Amino acid sequence: MNARPTLQFKFALASHLKKTVAEIDAMDSREFSQWIAYTRWFRPLDNPWQQTGMMVSAVLAPYSKQTPDPDKFIPIEDKAPKHPTQIRDTIRRMAEDLKQRD
Repeated sequence: MNARPTLQFKFALASHLKKTVAEIDAMDSREFSQWIAYTRWFRPLDNPWQQTGMMVSAVLAPYSKQTPDPDKFIPIEDKAPKHPTQIRDTIRRMAEDLKQRD
């Protein structure tokens, strides 16, 4: 899916509009193109993982020597999906990194 940004956008837009991808596919190309333009130039679609990363970073900043990188709190990467055990291990490593910094 990483090689197909249009498909990624369809899923994000479907989530944002609370529709299915099939309903987005039924949208005419002009409206779909306008959504792409709108989100690129005026207001991007919400990204809850990014928002959570920023919030966690801000909350932990007073307790850390350096301001934590918000991206470090996003367990989803731009790579192939991970198995739940790999996500668990990633979260544990992140927690250990925070303990070492204090």
